Amino acid sequence: MSRPKLPLIVAVGAWLASLPLIIGVATKAPWVHAFDQPVINAVTAWRPAELTHFLLVITASGNPASVVGLAAVFAFALIYSRRRHQAAFVGINVAGLSAVNHLLKQWLQRPRPFIADPTITPLTAAGGFSFPSGHASGAMLLYGSLILLTTLWSWPPKRRWLTRLLAGLMILLIGYSRIYVQVHYPSDVLAGYLTALGSLCLLWWLAYPQLAAEQHQLTQDVLLQK
Repeated sequence: MSRPKLPLIVAVGAWLASLPLIIGVATKAPWVHAFDQPVINAVTAWRPAELTHFLLVITASGNPASVVGLAAVFAFALIYSRRRHQAAFVGINVAGLSAVNHLLKQWLQRPRPFIADPTITPLTAAGGFSFPSGHASGAMLLYGSLILLTTLWSWPPKRRWLTRLLAGLMILLIGYSRIYVQVHYPSDVLAGYLTALGSLCLLWWLAYPQLAAEQHQLTQDVLLQK
């Protein structure tokens, strides 16, 4: 099966869009602060207790252990349903491509907001460096994988769109929560999204023939059994 062009275009576009952020953080460009601060002010201006409790749960769901655990359950479910290539796609995305995020963190070594400004009191514990956001990256890789795979599955349209909506909402909420609890800058979250989206779409483009062929064979097997 031929590879669709759109994922490759999105991958290149996402990486190109992330370059100004990476360069800006690496050179400590003033425009990065000018971008971050209004967003931080808007997000932290209203923090009622109920919203705080909800977003603390959301941000915990984006912890590396949580994402890896969910990815493992997802991959095992795919293996059980004889979708081994799709399971490998999920595993490589979450485990392998998260290494890109780690390498960028170690290279740029941007301090977290509460380290750079000791007057900030974060609402949750966070260690390591700030840029790019591992939570945002992990959410994009995990839930983005689910969104892409639903394009192959023969689910009813409403079920597919509801799944994509919920997955997309989780991506946005996890990124938002990291700014809300003040352990990441908005530029960290945006860079996490963009770098992960680039990696996700490139792997989708590379693996698409195998993924689509596997799904087609499963569909044929089901038809033969009827």
